[in-house]
Amino acid sequence: MSNEKTILPNSVLVSLYKDTLVLPELAKKKPEIIPNPLVSPIAQTSSNKVAAVKTSMDLPAASVDKEANTIAAPSASMHVQIEADKDYNNTTNEPIKELGQIKYLGEHLKQVTIIVKDELAVYLNENDLTLLSSILSACKLTLADVALINVAQQKLSLHEILNVLPSKLVMIFDVSSITLKIKLPTTLYKSIQLGDTYLLFSNSLSLMQGGDQSAKLEKGKLWAILKSLFQL
Repeated sequence: MSNEKTILPNSVLVSLYKDTLVLPELAKKKPEIIPNPLVSPIAQTSSNKVAAVKTSMDLPAASVDKEANTIAAPSASMHVQIEADKDYNNTTNEPIKELGQIKYLGEHLKQVTIIVKDELAVYLNENDLTLLSSILSACKLTLADVALINVAQQKLSLHEILNVLPSKLVMIFDVSSITLKIKLPTTLYKSIQLGDTYLLFSNSLSLMQGGDQSAKLEKGKLWAILKSLFQL
């Protein structure tokens, strides 16, 4: 047997072993990334987008607190306006007035002063106040037109009252001229002129409560003089 070796050309070798031959440059091929079979491509893409959005929305705590403080804190001008409205409402809704040293109920719009004596009320008990409101309504007046003063709660002379509240008419219920420190007779249901002011003394409003004969008599006497004074 001959020992001669047969050397085939490279082109022939390649054609014979093309399916099994591994070339050096092919061995350096990049590894293929195999997707996770449990996560679909769409879901994986969506999760990536959500993560990106979440990252962009995660502001520092200091920034969040600063923004919250900016929204929650009212402006100084708003605070002043609220306080002004509060003071205005308290002033306009409160019918009780205090002028000088005299406290009274009403606004004295028609320069009519009413003097009463009620030991148990600040100004006048509810029943008598209701009756007084009816009497004023018959004279085409309201409580806003008068100044109601309770001399049982504040010791005042008529002179002190008229100095603070100049009046055309002073209606006096169950208060004597001695209590008011004036030298005039306490004549009931008769107008008494004192300078530019007319005084009218009357029995207490409590004696006019109810529908009995004595109450009707007292109300009739008062109404007769009031019709004359107000020309009703």
